[in-house]
Amino acid sequence: MSHLKTLKTDNQHSNQTWLFGYLFTLLSCLLLSACTDNPSDVYLQYQQRLANTLEQPLSQAPELNNIVLTPIHYEQEALTTQQLSLLQLAQLSHCKLNTLIAERNSQLGKLATPASQLIYQIQFIQLAPACLEKLEPSSKSYLAIKGELNNKKQQLVVQFNQLLYNDPELKRTWQLTSYTLDTNLAGLTETEAALNQLATLKQQIKQQQYAQIDTQALYPLLSQLHQYNFNQALISAVRQQTQLNNSTSDYLANVDLTMLCNPLKNKRQAQIVSNIFKKYYLAQLQPYQAQLSGALERLMPLYQALWLNSTSMQPQIAALLSPSQPSNLLIAFKDSAKSHVFWWQNFYKTCEISPI
Repeated sequence: MSHLKTLKTDNQHSNQTWLFGYLFTLLSCLLLSACTDNPSDVYLQYQQRLANTLEQPLSQAPELNNIVLTPIHYEQEALTTQQLSLLQLAQLSHCKLNTLIAERNSQLGKLATPASQLIYQIQFIQLAPACLEKLEPSSKSYLAIKGELNNKKQQLVVQFNQLLYNDPELKRTWQLTSYTLDTNLAGLTETEAALNQLATLKQQIKQQQYAQIDTQALYPLLSQLHQYNFNQALISAVRQQTQLNNSTSDYLANVDLTMLCNPLKNKRQAQIVSNIFKKYYLAQLQPYQAQLSGALERLMPLYQALWLNSTSMQPQIAALLSPSQPSNLLIAFKDSAKSHVFWWQNFYKTCEISPI
């Protein structure tokens, strides 16, 4: 009996320990989630508190949609055994181009990614001259390789643009995501470095500096972009915050300040509205938006260098990057914040309430 009693006591103690641990974990999760609210959710709370206090329903904001990209197809047949006979391929055994062509014509080569396709084109251009030096200029092998070399040089910019719009990592830059950047903007420096490398590669291609291109650097920089997913998260956040700023400003524009700030009333409602602004926008949203703006200012020149001159088929991206357009991501974002703050400046002036 004493043994059973002890066992029962131990079980009760174990259950109590487990329950305490569960409640502690649950409380910790709740506290953590409260401190790490998604900024978009914070903004929605901000809007709803304003609507409840002002007793005016919010209008339905237009849905933010993904940018529709036009697929870029670039089909260029690689040198195959149909173009070069087995005898002609044997003549290439003395140069590295033979191995490159053989790998390209393998099953793996036929399933090549946009990155591996670009690497192949560049490596062909880099290896072909040394191979041509060892061939008779009148031979079929020489003429085939020479023609292919000229063709690849002419099409290399197009091939790079295909990478921008067909590679999964670069393509998703312009698609919405629910992933939220943390307040430390982790990945900004690494993403900036990777985009700089990519912009350098594009410049080397345009200036035909083929010998200077390090094809082995392409995979690591794409992996770095994938690791942080910073571009997609930044552009999504900027688009979302811009839309929220504009929709809130449009809503507030319909508020009658003469009624809200009526000196014959005790301004209690106006004071509550002021507190909502300070709690949500000034304390949380404005600092976050300042961080987004700073990151976008650093990366915008790289976005423009990479995508702006390759958007003849992508007008939506051109509109987001063109420096002279009001739809420019950075310009539109800053304008939305200025317009929103301007309404509040007018509110404080009209209501004669201190914003501090």
